[in-house]
Amino acid sequence: MKLIIDSCSDLSLSKAQELGADVLPLTIQIDDKSYLDQFEITSEEVIQAIKDGKRPMTSQPNPDAFEKLFKKYTDQGESVIYIGFSSNLSGTFQSAVIGRDLVLEETPDADITVIDTQSASYGAGLIVERTAEYIAEGDDKETIIKKVKSDLEYIRHLFTVNDLNYLAEGGRLSKGSAFLGGLLNIKPLLHIEEGKLVPVEKHRGIKKVFKRMVELANEEGASGHGHIVHADAEKSANDLKKQLLEKTGLETIDISSIGPTISSHTGDGTIALFYFKDGK
Repeated sequence: MKLIIDSCSDLSLSKAQELGADVLPLTIQIDDKSYLDQFEITSEEVIQAIKDGKRPMTSQPNPDAFEKLFKKYTDQGESVIYIGFSSNLSGTFQSAVIGRDLVLEETPDADITVIDTQSASYGAGLIVERTAEYIAEGDDKETIIKKVKSDLEYIRHLFTVNDLNYLAEGGRLSKGSAFLGGLLNIKPLLHIEEGKLVPVEKHRGIKKVFKRMVELANEEGASGHGHIVHADAEKSANDLKKQLLEKTGLETIDISSIGPTISSHTGDGTIALFYFKDGK
């Protein structure tokens, strides 16, 4: 059984390889040059471009890329599972659907399942990690799909950004939902609801945002493993990790950089926390 993902799960290429997953990258354009997410550009390079006043633009893999990769494995008789970035934030999942259908037109008995995680960044990444575990444990495909869909009901995204208007300008958040707060050091707290970015609260200063994240993690029964990603904000990420380990049921928390595509839309200073609710 072959696991395929896109680069918006924000797993590093080495982590994806460790999990046995093939990665289809999105494309990032800066000025007149295009780069394959993670393969040809790093998060640090994207953030530096933003600091230099440039506006990175992103685009999804085309259906042909998905068709070619799906076919590579179905031609070998393998079953394929694609775990995808939220369809409400990108056309990537739709490209995967079209790519699957192109394979099925030629080979109707090809076994390809595409799953819309309605998640982003390491929210999707945690789903990918669990999917790889289920495959490694030898579960049949029907059982894996059932487990993954259950996991999707419990995944939680909590994050803050420096500027909501940056997200709105990039089309990842409605302009009506973007509220200003920079002059008063107001920090937004957002989550993902039905695959869309939704600002839910605002707090004065990052310390109060982190306090609220910790409170929500406790209220929602977070336990076991969590993950924090950041865009050029490693110190803040470690501060949040320390509080979570001291005050919640989370036992282990990894920290990594937000991937190049996601950071193209969030800008620098973003901090995001991902975990499963209700002890899932």
